[in-house]
Amino acid sequence: MSAFRGVASGVALVVCALLAWPAHGYALKSRGGSHLYVLLGLGNNSPGLSDFGSRIGRRGIPTSVHNHGEVHTVAQQAIEQYKSGRLRTIMIVGHSLGGSAASWMAAELGQAGVPVQLVVMLDPVGGSEISANVRRSVNIRPGKGEDHLSVIAAHNREVTGYVLGGRTPRGASTRKADVTP
Repeated sequence: MSAFRGVASGVALVVCALLAWPAHGYALKSRGGSHLYVLLGLGNNSPGLSDFGSRIGRRGIPTSVHNHGEVHTVAQQAIEQYKSGRLRTIMIVGHSLGGSAASWMAAELGQAGVPVQLVVMLDPVGGSEISANVRRSVNIRPGKGEDHLSVIAAHNREVTGYVLGGRTPRGASTRKADVTP
């Protein structure tokens, strides 16, 4: 029994030493987490989109809300976090000029070799081309009885489904979809 205690004590010391040893680049990279970037339109006039971001954040997905004009700074931050291993899954939702900025951000991430899980553009203004690094994209345009500003509220449930569960609403494909009810 005393031999067992001696071996157990030795193993415990080795484990403690390994835990305390400075990694200096030898540690395994963190698997990172998810982040949702919400990009608002001109003058931050994207009714309900900031609240949408807050609700997603309360559901456990770190979320940040930005003006469309900050897209290049936000993209650089996302690239740095992804390359450091702190970020693994990137999702982007934008409205109006923020919708176009979402496609630009995805392209900038693609140039850096960073994959994007999801891009949702709500009535984008100024371009909506999607780069090859985007796994799933949706371009939602106003439908009957909707306009440029009400499209956010009208499709809130669908966008929430995309972000939280990766579900695709009826009539939409999982890549480069245009959704017009």
